[in-house]
Amino acid sequence: MTTINLSTDIPSAINTLEKLAVWSGLTLANINPSLTAIEGVGYTERVSQAGIFYVQADNKYRALIRQSIQMSPDYLAGGAKLWTFAQELSNTAIPAIFKAN
Repeated sequence: MTTINLSTDIPSAINTLEKLAVWSGLTLANINPSLTAIEGVGYTERVSQAGIFYVQADNKYRALIRQSIQMSPDYLAGGAKLWTFAQELSNTAIPAIFKAN
């Protein structure tokens, strides 16, 4: 599993949920560039994808992030927050570039 230390691994400049979501998506995509999962019959996709794209219709850049994270079947029994049932994608360490402001 890729562990994080909340006080040292997440840059202090991340002060909104939106920044945290983009940081998380970009980090997971960086450390798992070729990891795939079966998402349907005959359908395999990368588990983490992220990129910055220009949208000409509104003249803005957007972060598009996609995650496919396995969930423990124990989530069906309830009793805990849904995110606590997320299974790890890999045990790759977070690169230093993602820890700095």
